[in-house]
Amino acid sequence: MASTIALAKEDLAVAKKLMAEHPRHAGFNIEQAAEKLLKAVLTAERIHFSTSHHQLGALAALLPEDHPWRADLMAFDDFTSYATAGRYPKPGGGMPNDPDIAELQKGWDEVSALVDEIAGWCDEKSG
Repeated sequence: MASTIALAKEDLAVAKKLMAEHPRHAGFNIEQAAEKLLKAVLTAERIHFSTSHHQLGALAALLPEDHPWRADLMAFDDFTSYATAGRYPKPGGGMPNDPDIAELQKGWDEVSALVDEIAGWCDEKSG
């Protein structure tokens, strides 16, 4: 789990660097960081999930309703579209729209705010 969280931190660092000039790629990295945090919590709880599954809300829904991280992680579903929406041409070949920088910053802030708390929680669960 520590390596998964370390990778999430790297994704966030990359997203921060890309946000102003390459917002689509920043969004992708925000989604990837959120996904890694989710999967770290699921792994700590020994909840099986498909590694090919990337719908963040569906992953968070695997947690019991009374789980302490469930509500925070369910909110990550807002970032699911960042995985694909800006990374592929529109039907007909047009360029996808850039995500809104303010929304990206909000997403970055939300995911970043939980990294260290989730890391500590995962360490306690495995320790």
